[in-house]
Amino acid sequence: MALRADLHYPPILDNGDTVCCFPNLEPGAISRFLDSMKAIMEAHEHRRKFAGIRVNKNVVRNVWAREYSKSGKCHFHICLFFNKDAYYHLGHLKHSGTLSNQIVRAWYSALGLEIEDCRDLVHFPDKGKYILDINNPDFDVTYNQLLERLDYLTKLDTKVFGEGDRSFGCSRG
Repeated sequence: MALRADLHYPPILDNGDTVCCFPNLEPGAISRFLDSMKAIMEAHEHRRKFAGIRVNKNVVRNVWAREYSKSGKCHFHICLFFNKDAYYHLGHLKHSGTLSNQIVRAWYSALGLEIEDCRDLVHFPDKGKYILDINNPDFDVTYNQLLERLDYLTKLDTKVFGEGDRSFGCSRG
């Protein structure tokens, strides 16, 4: 399964002498996110296994792009790849074991924030889930739809080059 998500930094709101939240804006947010995601998923899978629930092997793969809005605010577009037997759908954010909850918790952890600090930093686009099953007669259609969706990550007009930060990345191995 391939799943698209957008990861945003929080707005820095200065209300007089009180800044509303203190996110970790150091370089490496995507690495921290992926490390946190891995730890959260491993803990979830361990709890399921301990409870006697079948756990399917799952290695998360990713491809991401860093972009800047016209106002200069940084955000990331990411596509995460999962074993569809382990994670088949996003689930509801309110439930702790769901994929959406794990992704949101990982991003907030990467920023050093609590969800209550600043809501809606993770966005799941409509029709952002793709089940890639080679045995499905519509595999080619789904695969091409995913490639078209991922092509969006390559647009150049929202990238900043030459500042030492990577604009693209992916899992390896």
